[in-house]
Amino acid sequence: MAEDLAQLHDIAAACLAALDPPARNKLLRRMSGDIRRVQQRRMAAQKAPDGSSWPRRKPRRDMKPATRPVRFLYPSGGAGEPRLVDMRSWCQQGSMMVGFDREADGLRTFKKSKVIRWITPEGQADTSIEAGGARGVRGQVRRRAQPMFRGLRSSRWLKAGANSESAWVEFTSRASRFARVHHYGERDQVAPDGPEIDYPQRELIGFAPSDEAMLLNAFIDHAGDALGWGRRAGH
Repeated sequence: MAEDLAQLHDIAAACLAALDPPARNKLLRRMSGDIRRVQQRRMAAQKAPDGSSWPRRKPRRDMKPATRPVRFLYPSGGAGEPRLVDMRSWCQQGSMMVGFDREADGLRTFKKSKVIRWITPEGQADTSIEAGGARGVRGQVRRRAQPMFRGLRSSRWLKAGANSESAWVEFTSRASRFARVHHYGERDQVAPDGPEIDYPQRELIGFAPSDEAMLLNAFIDHAGDALGWGRRAGH
């Protein structure tokens, strides 16, 4: 395998040397897309670059789906001016509430102890925790586990790029911190204002020898097309 890779490297270097800078840039951009797809397929399969499976996500048995919507006033950012929170889909986790906040248009976590005032949703009976609304939750429901990092592997967060000298795949600045915590298995908060835990290492991107060989072959094919003398051209 090592000798085969060395030979492929030599051929790839010759292909690059034969291309002018604009053609090289175009080719490497095409290759960066190939590299990203390799990483996306592996992440979808929940596997590390060496082919081993990622550690499974721990079941969150204390998460209970709510049966009723809730509305309340809550300090912005946990300590700022009061703002309205409206959640129709949420779960209770101990002293925390996790759900989709319609006002913020995103998933948010709230401490029940920080709620300023409970507000009855329109057309609903009183669902405040003081009135017993917090008891309106079902027991644990078995759900099929969803693949981890579905959003992170999308082209929105995992970018591919190139110039005339190199090609690369990287997470955007907004996603890079989150990706680093899981890639290296670091310690981080499970949610804003939540407890810290040690996350297991789940390598998100990387190369195995088989990946490198496949990508080098694809590179030589693409370069051969551009030069008119590759394997696809029948030479």
